[in-house]
Amino acid sequence: MAQKKKRRLKKKYRVLRGIYAAVVAIAAVIVIGYGVYKIAIPAPEIAPEETNQTSSQQDVAPGMERGSHSRREQTYTFMLVCPDQASGNADAIMMVTYDVPNQKIGMLSIPRDTLVDESYPKINASLHKGIDNLQEVVSELVGYPIDFYISIDLDGFVELVDAVGGVDFNVPIKMYYSDPDQNLHIYYDPGMQHLNGRQAMEVCRFRKNYDGTGYPLGDIQRSETVRNLMVTVAKKLVSNINQVDQFIEILQRNVETNLSGTDLTWFATRAISLNLNTGVTGNALPGDGNVTAKGVRYCYELEPGGSLALINQLVNPYTAELTPKDVNFCYLNEANGRLARADASMFKTEDDTSAAGSTTPDPEYD
Repeated sequence: MAQKKKRRLKKKYRVLRGIYAAVVAIAAVIVIGYGVYKIAIPAPEIAPEETNQTSSQQDVAPGMERGSHSRREQTYTFMLVCPDQASGNADAIMMVTYDVPNQKIGMLSIPRDTLVDESYPKINASLHKGIDNLQEVVSELVGYPIDFYISIDLDGFVELVDAVGGVDFNVPIKMYYSDPDQNLHIYYDPGMQHLNGRQAMEVCRFRKNYDGTGYPLGDIQRSETVRNLMVTVAKKLVSNINQVDQFIEILQRNVETNLSGTDLTWFATRAISLNLNTGVTGNALPGDGNVTAKGVRYCYELEPGGSLALINQLVNPYTAELTPKDVNFCYLNEANGRLARADASMFKTEDDTSAAGSTTPDPEYD
């Protein structure tokens, strides 16, 4: 796979401040040159189709060879990652597809313990070999190339929330957990709360209480909380767009991405008209979080039919639906204890595919 460029949003790109200032003016219908921006700035390039090919040399079962697909016009794919500073794993992984002409964003959370056929069988550990490796593993899983990655650390998230004075958020369940080694102390009752940056981070990180209780559906519901909180923060950022210089400075210090300054400008001019209330939909991949593989407990084995249905519904960038041939879901063969790729027979029929899946809470912070 072609080597991807990496780029930090560094302070030397001070011209970006002027670009964002122009975007603010555009939103206020002040700058007449809005049309010039739309014409002069080229659309970002999409990832080459070669990144959608399997990187392993394992044999592919007959009838499971990947298909060929056409991308929808100006529909881009992103991988959002939040690294865990303590473990080096990915604390959250989310796929996002932005359909620019229709102003629609689909978000799909990949549970961090999703089973993969790697040396360590949880997908979150793929970040240890670098963001490019994680991007390749995730692309293999979902069945299409990823155009851009955005990795933001927890400090940046905390700073952004604090910069807008916190957010009002409905905490879905009781959250009582403490881990002095991580300086993590989470104590919230369910209901509407005003959260500062650190509190918002704690709500995102919560997985279980002292007594083992927590989200009834484990990472499925945790992912929903993270997505809802992200959208809430995004709305607050938009409503405080006059602080754009401060937001950019925070991102410069805390974000790693392969988006160029030109790419950012192009997306900014298009996203101005996005309705965050109606244009954003999301979900999480369903599965079973109580699988032990390669001696590792609480791996999350995807439910093939429901997972494929959600990929097609929310983040598929192609004009045609993805099929079992395209995705690469790993499962544990209980007969021999080995990991294998889910074949077509394991996917539900079209009438039986649904977003509902049997999930088991994952009680581990790792």
